[in-house]
Amino acid sequence: MDVSERARPPLFHMKTPIPAIWRIDVEPDEFENEVGEGPWTGFLATVELAEELRKRLADRSGHPVRPAWFVRFDPDIERCFGSLDYVVRRHGAEIDRLRGHGDPLGIHVHAGRWDEARSVSFSDYADTAWTTHCLTVAAETFAECFGEPARRSSQGGYFLTESILDAAVALGIQVDLTPEPGLGPKTEDPAFGAYATAPSGDFRKCPRQPYYPSRQSLDMPSSSFAECRPILLVPMTAYDYVSYFTPWPRRIVKGLLGWPRHHAPLNPWKTWSSPQVYWDLIERAADEQAARYIAFAIRTDLPGSSLAEEVGALLKYLPNHPISERLRFVDPLGPEILALATPSRNGAR
Repeated sequence: MDVSERARPPLFHMKTPIPAIWRIDVEPDEFENEVGEGPWTGFLATVELAEELRKRLADRSGHPVRPAWFVRFDPDIERCFGSLDYVVRRHGAEIDRLRGHGDPLGIHVHAGRWDEARSVSFSDYADTAWTTHCLTVAAETFAECFGEPARRSSQGGYFLTESILDAAVALGIQVDLTPEPGLGPKTEDPAFGAYATAPSGDFRKCPRQPYYPSRQSLDMPSSSFAECRPILLVPMTAYDYVSYFTPWPRRIVKGLLGWPRHHAPLNPWKTWSSPQVYWDLIERAADEQAARYIAFAIRTDLPGSSLAEEVGALLKYLPNHPISERLRFVDPLGPEILALATPSRNGAR
């Protein structure tokens, strides 16, 4: 989506710190990969970008910067690269470098499968046994690589269902960063491969704050610990940016008429008119939410691709924006995020 209106400054500037989660999905360069043991050059480039921004952002905020890296270990990685733990074996020095910084690690899972008849990969969302198998394999491989259980996850292709969430709980995963408030089910997307056998997840009713989901529905926050599932969901930041660019008289009329606001994810990979506009929206979204925080995600795209260039320019601008002084990049399982979550946030125990 091209958000091409001119930038407008936020209505106010606050000095209140903002907990921030920078989720990086560690994947091969392309959505569909040839079989062969090639380097993940997008991952290598993203490590260097993080190193550059780590210092610049820390200088602005006075706090360390620790992105959260979510690594792919699912069966389609083994099909393409010969082993589930390929990226750790091939790029172990970079992984050790991130761990040396204290960056949190997790798993990023795709339900990719090979269609022999058509010679294409696809996302088999209709097969619950397969989707939970992919999650299980990824979690087990993570534990084998790092000697500790996977506690953080994000699901590729916008795919989070009740069965996936229950499987994550059974595996001991404590936080998932998949939900994108306002996003409805998708039937086509490059992240699916050639096609998907069922739509992706439905996040239209998802809250815009961290929460423990009820046992009835993953998009319903629990009102008490007694009836919640023991996994924290941390949604990506979303905002009603269409209204933000609507002339103010129309906004006033819509407010007086009680028209609902329609939030949509503030994804860095969308086309924004300028980095200034993007970070203005992020700041406004954080300050207007019930729980002040931000979370955004990128993937390790092929260097030199239009997507990698646009996302890189957006991130490199961040230290120049006033919000950079307020951001505290933290672990999604850190106390700063846990304190924002329902039911703990409303005092329930």
